Amino acid sequence: MKTSGKLLFYMGDIDFQHLDTFFQNNGFEIVYSGEKDKFGELCLGDKYEMVIYNAYDESLIDTSILKSLSDKKNLYTPVLIIIAKDNGELMKEALKHQFDIIVFPFSPVEILTRIQSSINRKFTERTIHNNLLEYRLLFDNFPLGILQTDERGNFIRFNKKLLQILGMQDMDFSGINLFQLCHPDDYLIKRQSLDRMLRREVDNASYEVRLINNDGRTIVCKMNVTSEWKDENTLDSFIFSVEKMN
Repeated sequence: MKTSGKLLFYMGDIDFQHLDTFFQNNGFEIVYSGEKDKFGELCLGDKYEMVIYNAYDESLIDTSILKSLSDKKNLYTPVLIIIAKDNGELMKEALKHQFDIIVFPFSPVEILTRIQSSINRKFTERTIHNNLLEYRLLFDNFPLGILQTDERGNFIRFNKKLLQILGMQDMDFSGINLFQLCHPDDYLIKRQSLDRMLRREVDNASYEVRLINNDGRTIVCKMNVTSEWKDENTLDSFIFSVEKMN
């Protein structure tokens, strides 16, 4: 059977080793720890799919235990806290840390289901997080200037290349509108093309436009713009690619 990964149990006073065969039959390898120092060493030494922390007889989560999860190997490892049914304070603390909770006693099938759902959810979160990091890296280092604005032309975000094109690396663009950078004679060209996109007559446009930086220098740029919609009637943003022509 393909191994689903390792689970690390910090046991406390409840003996879970009777679940060994059940978890192994479902593809998991189990590692047990009943001592803080050993727990920390285990977290440093290997990567786990989940940590199951027994807080059944505790009033607070032992932060010295959880600090062991801060190493990069287990930084995003999901944690399942075992609590007593009437331990409201511990439940609040677990929720504050965004840990999963299961109430003792429970059946082997119940805890396995909770473990699998938590692992699957965390895998999805990590995938989304990694995709966002890759997208941000691509956005920041794209060879063309990239600018995202709202329907009025207010800056939402932009990349480093746009700042290089404009020669405005030290500029604070908070509160800046794209039309403020546009040569007065080119304003109508840009405004009319965006208005056509807002009316859903076209989804994209391309034109040359003169932009003016904060030194008063005119920069001729080729701009391609695409409209992104939240739904049929609501614009999300305009996305511009900007290429310097002179």
